[in-house]
Amino acid sequence: MIISHRCSLRGEDLNRQWLCPQVHLQPTIYHAKGLLQYLSSTGRGPVVFCDFHGHSQKKNVFLYGCSMKETLWQAGCTVGGSALLEDVSYRTLPKILDKLAPAFTMNSCSFLVEKSRASTARVVAWREMGVSRSYTMESSYCGCNQGPYQGLQFGTRELEEMGAMYCLGLLILELKSASCSHKLLARASTLLNADVLEHYLQRCSSSSSSNSSNNNSRTSEVNDEPPCMEEIDYCADSSSDSEQNFTELDQQIQECAFNKDEEEEKEEGTGRRRRSVP
Repeated sequence: MIISHRCSLRGEDLNRQWLCPQVHLQPTIYHAKGLLQYLSSTGRGPVVFCDFHGHSQKKNVFLYGCSMKETLWQAGCTVGGSALLEDVSYRTLPKILDKLAPAFTMNSCSFLVEKSRASTARVVAWREMGVSRSYTMESSYCGCNQGPYQGLQFGTRELEEMGAMYCLGLLILELKSASCSHKLLARASTLLNADVLEHYLQRCSSSSSSNSSNNNSRTSEVNDEPPCMEEIDYCADSSSDSEQNFTELDQQIQECAFNKDEEEEKEEGTGRRRRSVP
């Protein structure tokens, strides 16, 4: 007996129809891809694209992403690999989630692009729309083998928690960008101080030590995409990508918002004085 959880009424795996979807055969994929193409054509392409799946074999929650350099390295191809320039920011969100979410593990993430995955959502969004942070998030059907949920199955509460941590990860990702606005800084400062997130962050920080000790003892598992065991250092200053302590991050956000408030008040005051001069 074959059990499939992501097929259409035609019996097609919809995550293998993103290359050339047809409006009358795969309407959801056709229109979703059309929206992505439209946004990209107007210069408003997504910063992050993520497709959410369940995984029937590997444990925990993890991401599949896209990296040409890691794909070439895994294939043993040395031609042109050293000269290839690649935006390594695709690793930032998984690293953030590894610190935030008890169910998430960076060790199970893979950033290889296989030929057999060319028609999947994450590869098409990466290749055709240029979304460097294009992922598939896999949540295991088999539970967790690390952290506070070790030996347990995922229920609704744990999946909702993972969703909340994913949204918080997106917020932190935006806070780390140079284009972060003053309004977002102020809202983020309030959000990061909110009671609703406090117990999540405390639990994640308390479980980080147990996660790191469990990482070394994990055995290799059955995988439907090949792993990449090498932590590639593409540039000498890659250490700048290391994640900050979230208490320090919150403090910096508040200081930045406070400084911007002072600057705006000074500008407004200068403008009023100029307007008052006859």
